[in-house]
Amino acid sequence: MKKYMYLLFAAFIAAGLSACSPDNGDDLETPDNPNPDLAGKTLIVYYSFTNNVHAIINDLQTQIEADVIRIEPAEKGIDYAANNYAIGSALIQAIRNNPNDANSYPSIETTIENLSDYDRIIIGAPLWWSNMAAPLQTFLFQYGSQMEGKSIGLIVSSASSGINGVESDAKRLIPDGNFLSPSLWIRSSQTTICHSLITSWLNEIN
Repeated sequence: MKKYMYLLFAAFIAAGLSACSPDNGDDLETPDNPNPDLAGKTLIVYYSFTNNVHAIINDLQTQIEADVIRIEPAEKGIDYAANNYAIGSALIQAIRNNPNDANSYPSIETTIENLSDYDRIIIGAPLWWSNMAAPLQTFLFQYGSQMEGKSIGLIVSSASSGINGVESDAKRLIPDGNFLSPSLWIRSSQTTICHSLITSWLNEIN
């Protein structure tokens, strides 16, 4: 009798495990067929010249699920730091002079066709002369109108200057975005210890 009960119990457990195991044909969690309810909701867009923002975004990716786009200038090998950042300064000044003219923005090779898939967009921005880095401004100039109604989080890296100008650029380029408050300001000296700053910010903006 005991042997019979043991076999019956074992069969029950096996049946339960079988019922809970996904069928290979219906597995929605595999990389080639991600769960449509979980994938593609958050997009991270960033530009990085010195790689400070790149390091910050790498850490952010360990804390949230998101797709990532790194903005790449169309012209390669530009040394924005040369001659006391003369090239970068000129790019920012051109945008300041005519912010509504597409010709004021430097060309980039980065494109996106599925912005409608995302509910939230986190922007990683370096600060150049109190403004958002020019190549990132180009991307937002081209696609900001498609971000209407989306939740927009802003992470800014700078040496010491405040980030008000970068926030103003973001709101100008995404006029109908739902900006999350506050923005996260990470000074260059804090890049190596950014993990806890990002964690606190994510909790703050929920």
